[in-house]
Amino acid sequence: MLFFHSLKSKLSNQETVFGILNSVPSPVICEMFAYAGFDFAVLDTEHVLISDDTLAHCIRAANCSGLPLLVRVPDDNAATIGRVLDAGAAGIVVSRVSSLAMANNAIAAAKYPPLGTRGISGGRNTGFGTLALQDYIDLANREVVVCLMIECINGMAALPDIVKLAQVDMIIEGALDLSLSLGYGTQVTHADVQAQIHKMAHLCQAQNVTFCAIPRTPEQQASWHEKGTKAFLIGEDRGMIFKTFKHQLDTLKQTK
Repeated sequence: MLFFHSLKSKLSNQETVFGILNSVPSPVICEMFAYAGFDFAVLDTEHVLISDDTLAHCIRAANCSGLPLLVRVPDDNAATIGRVLDAGAAGIVVSRVSSLAMANNAIAAAKYPPLGTRGISGGRNTGFGTLALQDYIDLANREVVVCLMIECINGMAALPDIVKLAQVDMIIEGALDLSLSLGYGTQVTHADVQAQIHKMAHLCQAQNVTFCAIPRTPEQQASWHEKGTKAFLIGEDRGMIFKTFKHQLDTLKQTK
């Protein structure tokens, strides 16, 4: 059955939400996110190799534990987006959106007619037939979350038009790739990079589209909060797990 667990309503009501990037694809990790209290997680299939079975198990674990799981897809490929949503994901995060056409393609792939061109299929998304197809179509068109990542110069140029699209729920900043695109390497704190990120936030807020920041320090978190930002990705699980392992090991090694 299709599970959404109120993420769309939280975004619509401008509630503050916290998410995490899932780079260690595991059903157990997804359950841990839920019980830790995250409002959503983004499972990365752009940079992470993951089998169809593992993806299905992660989505199922998230569904059963009440976690809205968004799947980050590499591009606007309609077949990929459709299969992810058919498996029960709460929504999609489309990477490297660089044009209005790409944004429109992603929306069309995620929504059924008349809002889009997604093809209908029964299965676990309809509770194997316990939810009528038309009821499922109406529910999915209302509740599936469409998020777009802006990570390049072309994406920034198209953003004023992208944020006017009615079916865009959230724009996520991609400071590192944007910095590379601007020619500043990995200098995500460079003034020009930060200026583009703040421009992104302003364009979103002007159109009542949720802007999702990725704060790298408590100071950045506080600054975004003061500016009215309501959505945050607090980092990725892979880095957090490694730092925790290393800190615990180093601490015990120093114990006399």
